[in-house]
Amino acid sequence: MKPAGAGEGSVRDILVHIMNTEKFWMAFLKETEYQMNRQENFQDVYSIRDAWSRVAADTEEFIKNLPEDQLYHVRSINSGDQTISFTVAKALLHISTHETHHRGFLAGLIRQLGLEPLDVNML
Repeated sequence: MKPAGAGEGSVRDILVHIMNTEKFWMAFLKETEYQMNRQENFQDVYSIRDAWSRVAADTEEFIKNLPEDQLYHVRSINSGDQTISFTVAKALLHISTHETHHRGFLAGLIRQLGLEPLDVNML
């Protein structure tokens, strides 16, 4: 997959970035170790889909088993020299908006290639 000229460098790299971001936040929220997927380990969309299906299943399982009161639990993360605090609900929303942002970006790149992207709407 060729470099796209913006963002993460290629459609593959953007997809892996989105997947890694979801995987990072799930590991953070579950307080487990995060292991980043390396972009060069994915040679086609099928390998990305296989890996992402496992990440998505993990996310779905987390949400399904999350007690409602835990949505309001405040978590904190260090970013550089500052600490950012947020609720679990806001972190889940962040995952969704991050993916939505990049899906729109990918749709634009696909159109630049003269192709018609898949519908990125949620409904």
